[in-house]
Amino acid sequence: MAEQIRYNLADYFATTAVVRVFNITAVPSFSPLDVNVAFLLEGGWNQAVDRLRFHTAMPAGPQPPHPFVKEIHNLGPRLLIRRLDHDEDCLVNVTIDAEGEVSVLSNDAECARKSFDGIFLNCPPSFHGNNEFEITEKWLDDARTKALFCGLLTGARGWDPSVNVPTNIRHSLEEAHRSMDIANYRSTVVMARRTLEGVLKFGFERLLKRPPLQNNGQPMTLNDMIRQFRNEPTRPIPEYLLHIADSLRLLGNVPGAHAAEIPNYQFTRSDAEYALYAVSHFLSQYFSKIDQEVSEYYEVEIDLSVPPGAGGSAAGPS
Repeated sequence: MAEQIRYNLADYFATTAVVRVFNITAVPSFSPLDVNVAFLLEGGWNQAVDRLRFHTAMPAGPQPPHPFVKEIHNLGPRLLIRRLDHDEDCLVNVTIDAEGEVSVLSNDAECARKSFDGIFLNCPPSFHGNNEFEITEKWLDDARTKALFCGLLTGARGWDPSVNVPTNIRHSLEEAHRSMDIANYRSTVVMARRTLEGVLKFGFERLLKRPPLQNNGQPMTLNDMIRQFRNEPTRPIPEYLLHIADSLRLLGNVPGAHAAEIPNYQFTRSDAEYALYAVSHFLSQYFSKIDQEVSEYYEVEIDLSVPPGAGGSAAGPS
């Protein structure tokens, strides 16, 4: 039988699927351990999904009774790097504990190896090689590891606006990213603005319970919708998010969404990056905090008494 090299991420939420988690454990023979941030940026860093964060020791005292919280509590201080790649259908979670031991968890063996090599090997200024690590690789089948991996995957999916947004809005966002990839900065800004307009139209009917129409029956412009949300007594969208929306509206207006031109004006990469960041942040906040009923959330149940090889994970929309 050919060696299993990957599992689809969707399999980790299937009640009948038998899955494992690929693990790399690496103990360095040196200190300090450098992290190649340039590698993370070159691979594409999604601020709505990916994480680079340090977890301190959990405070003493009573903890929530959920078993997953107890598992997290037992991990101790650590640096975490989490990357979700939708195109490759791959999640990589890298942790470095206080003793310097590196652990990589993934659904894809090659993706895990590539991430480990890119983050830790031949990284300036020391350019350490893999011969300076004690490395072990294996597929893990225990319930604790699968619970941890499913929890990390659930967190990544829950915060990712591209998973939760309606199809037409997601397509506009995807086109904005494709335009960015080919350095078409004007199109990036215009499509980011269009994405914002789409989510405000969507939110208008859900939050204000009426279509985005003016008194004469004509469709509201993006400016009209922002102004209407700002004037609503209940303030369903916070003011700071409306400021972000307004900045993207102004950036995309001229010369972008409208035909008027400014002589010698050209959109820059910074313009496009800001537009993508602004709309991604707006989407993340809207679908994770404002309109939570739209989002798809998962509840992961792990029976820690199930022996290795017998499955034991179950998940589904809560």
